Amino acid sequence: MAHRRVPETIHDDGQTRIRYAGSLVRSDHLIISFSSIGQRRNMMPADEFTGTLLRDPDQHCMFVSDIGRSWMNDPALTKTIQRVVLGLIDRNAVTRVTTLGLSMGAFSALVSANLFPVTTAIAISPQFSVSDRVMPSETRWRFWSRRIRTFQYETAVAGNSPARAFIFHGLVDDADHIRAFGARPNVDHFVFPAASHSELGMIFKKAGILQELVLHASMHDRAKVARLIKKVGGMWRAKLLEDLPADLKDR
Repeated sequence: MAHRRVPETIHDDGQTRIRYAGSLVRSDHLIISFSSIGQRRNMMPADEFTGTLLRDPDQHCMFVSDIGRSWMNDPALTKTIQRVVLGLIDRNAVTRVTTLGLSMGAFSALVSANLFPVTTAIAISPQFSVSDRVMPSETRWRFWSRRIRTFQYETAVAGNSPARAFIFHGLVDDADHIRAFGARPNVDHFVFPAASHSELGMIFKKAGILQELVLHASMHDRAKVARLIKKVGGMWRAKLLEDLPADLKDR
C-alpha cells in the first residue's frame, strides 16, 4: 500500500504560509508549488497541485501561499521563501529545483529564480506583468496589484531566469501577455488557441497529464512535453504566431 504524504506547516506568520513534505527516499529534487490568488480575498490561498506532486515519493515538495497576493513583491515574503528554500537545499543535498504555478503562482515560479537557483520553471497562465505601467489595459487583478507599493519584480522576466522554463497560455484572453513574453532561448512557450486564462489548469487536470507534464518538464524533455501539449489542444507559440492574422500579432 502506497504511503500518503501529508505536508506539514514549517512557516506561517499570517502573511506567508509554507508547507513541506519530504521525499520518502533519498532525493536531490525539490519541487515548489506557488499558489494563485485563490477564491476568497480574506483567506490564505490553498496549496495547489498537491494531488499531482505528493503522488511521487521521489521528490521533496514545498507549497507557498501569500495572503497579500503580492506577485513576489513583498520583501518579507521573498526573504522568508529564500531562507526556507536554501535551508532545504542544504539539508537535503538538492541539486535540482523545479518551480510550478498557475496564474500568480506561475509568475512567482518564474521570478523565484532571483531568490535561488531554479533548474526548471513550469508556468501555467503566468501574467507578464500586473503593473499598470507595463500592462495598462490589464484590469483583471487590479484589486490586488494596486496594493503593491513597490515592484521589485515588475515583469515575469525581471532579473535572473530559470535554466529552462515551460510556459503555457490560453489565447482567448491572454494574447497581450503571450506577445509580451516574446521568444527566449531558455523558454518553451505553448499556446492553446481555444482556452482562456482560467481554463488552462483545468484542461491539464481533466486530461490527467499534470504528473507526466511535471516529470518530462523537470527532466527538460522538450519533445515529450510538446507531444503531451499537442494531445490536449496546445501548440508552439512560434507556430501559432505564424498562423495568426497580422492585427492580432501586433496587439
